[in-house]
Amino acid sequence: MRPRLDPEARASMEAGLSIAITGMGAVSALGASTSALWSAIEEGRDGIRPIERFSTEGFSVSLGGMVPGAGSGDLCVEFATTAAREALANAGVSIGPGGVEERRVALVLGTSLGMHVDGLHLVAAEVSRALGIEGPTLTLSTACSSSTNAIGLGRDLLEAGHCDVCIAGGTDELTPEIFSGFHALGLLCPSKCAPFSEPVGTTLGEGAGFLVLERGSEARARGARVLATLLGYGLSADAYHPTTPDPTGAGVARALRGALLDAGTAADDIDYINAHGTGTMANDAAEYRAIEQVFGERVARLPVSSTKSFLGHAQGAAGVLELIATLCGMAQGKIPPTLHYEKARPRSPADPVAGDRPRVARVERALCNNSAFGGANAAVVVGRAEGVTPRQTKAELLILGASAVGPHGMDLDALGAALAANVPLRRRAPAFRIESLIPTADGRGMDPASRYLSAAAALALADAGVTLRGAKRERAGLFVGTTRASTESEREFRDSIRDRGLVRLSATAFTRMVLNASAGTCTKLCALKGPTTTLTTGEGSGLVALIYAAMHLSTRSDVDLLLAAGVDERVSLEFEAHEGEGAACLVLGKDPASDASIAKAVRLSGFGLAGPGDVEQASRLALRMAGLDAKTVVVAPSITPVLGPAPATAAMFACAFAVTSILRGTSEHVLVPDPGGTTAAAVVFSRKGAA
Repeated sequence: MRPRLDPEARASMEAGLSIAITGMGAVSALGASTSALWSAIEEGRDGIRPIERFSTEGFSVSLGGMVPGAGSGDLCVEFATTAAREALANAGVSIGPGGVEERRVALVLGTSLGMHVDGLHLVAAEVSRALGIEGPTLTLSTACSSSTNAIGLGRDLLEAGHCDVCIAGGTDELTPEIFSGFHALGLLCPSKCAPFSEPVGTTLGEGAGFLVLERGSEARARGARVLATLLGYGLSADAYHPTTPDPTGAGVARALRGALLDAGTAADDIDYINAHGTGTMANDAAEYRAIEQVFGERVARLPVSSTKSFLGHAQGAAGVLELIATLCGMAQGKIPPTLHYEKARPRSPADPVAGDRPRVARVERALCNNSAFGGANAAVVVGRAEGVTPRQTKAELLILGASAVGPHGMDLDALGAALAANVPLRRRAPAFRIESLIPTADGRGMDPASRYLSAAAALALADAGVTLRGAKRERAGLFVGTTRASTESEREFRDSIRDRGLVRLSATAFTRMVLNASAGTCTKLCALKGPTTTLTTGEGSGLVALIYAAMHLSTRSDVDLLLAAGVDERVSLEFEAHEGEGAACLVLGKDPASDASIAKAVRLSGFGLAGPGDVEQASRLALRMAGLDAKTVVVAPSITPVLGPAPATAAMFACAFAVTSILRGTSEHVLVPDPGGTTAAAVVFSRKGAA
């Protein structure tokens, strides 16, 4: 039995959808509007200048791509709100009476660090509040590929029918801590960033950018001006190193191929690539190797430029700002150049569009790529003409394995026993050696969040009876929901600043401050080289990650398995009795009817997303997709009274328990709801073969 969708959603999925880009807005080092961004590029004028907002005394670098005129306060929210409002105005979209219903608008915001280490989802919450959005509000945080991934997720939400308009993009602020961290890693250039050229190094920047995404048919029906079509996107994991890209370029190449496949576009049909092009030796060389692998001999004639030479590296907002520059160029019949390019480095593009003015050229289809700490790669394909890629769920989604690592221990039977006893447990997860589960791991170099997540992933794969070897590793990925960076790593980072000063802070601890750091460690240890992402919605983050994994797996042919997980590390070092911690993981697969080894698997038969607190709507959507009545399902018990509050993981513990109860014949259908923080979510699990 296949999951049942709304008639409109099923028709859209079977026929394929055109996703129109109808608006865009930007705040960058080039100014507080899209027109300011493109005018500067037309004039060959970069936004890189000496940093004045904070002191750079003692550093060897003093330049940054700072937003002119930016004051104090929460700049991440300020930048994002300004850019999103411009995008909505540009699209002619109003929210509320006379416009789009508030709860049918979604916000997907990508960000790296900003000033919100403890509560990254609050940036998106503030932006949604300012815009009057009441639909799903999600934060993607895969460091410097965050906003590119956010745009892809926005497309998925529209295709799945979870919204009618999606505002997708990203925001980040350049802070002293971020500047110091990149400086400690030796990645900054003393002069202006010159991608693929000399001198080597990057220039950090900041800002925000957003696109308004709509279904093409609905955009045309309201007479909207369609700027371009979002054709497809791809994700991948390097599974290589916390900060250094895989030097072979294989990880980036997987994301590029995934984007082309998703777009139904051949490599020969791409007219231009806006590269990540940070200016660092490792990134530029690895990225161009990837482009060579995907485009072959065409690289000699393919324009490949980097707009970081104008904007600086805007961190989590980099991808969307670079895409906006690309879209502006496509509209004007021009390609943005690589500024400051004087001398080619080894492994650099044959045609970097060197110069200080855009090149006149017609671009029908463009590809934009971004890479990030933790080895998270993301790429998008956009086109002038309307494009539709047929997408259809061809098999049931199955839960092949489950695990839970927490105060109950590391065994699902122990989890069931703890819930049956209904007696509060200690809030700390028991000590264990990660090497006993993953022989290649070194627990001495891992923070608790990375240990919990990696252990849960290894146990879930073992429960599924899956061994990843060879090409299978490239078709297996990891989607993670969490709420904050590791408490232990944050303490180490703050202590290094206190004890040694910003100039000599711990570079190692800094690399663990991105939200996807634990996911990056896990992908390497478990050889998960397929799609990867990390998101947060505050409460319920793990459950939302599961739903995103389900949407992604069901509509793509470049992935066979996705691990969906939630992970929490205790927030307080002093009052651990008030906190839960651990990780829970499910292995999602597609049903090959001939594989008898998964005959007892559990189906993920329905899922739903809704605005903050609207758990009833999320549950209704999940039940409707599953084709079930509320009276026929069992609602999973709350985990919190027994294991303690664990914002990202609690619902995922409930999911692991639900899968176990179905396999043991206790229940046929189980609903797991969560009111969430910025997004309510619900999923329905069913016994395979149950009506």
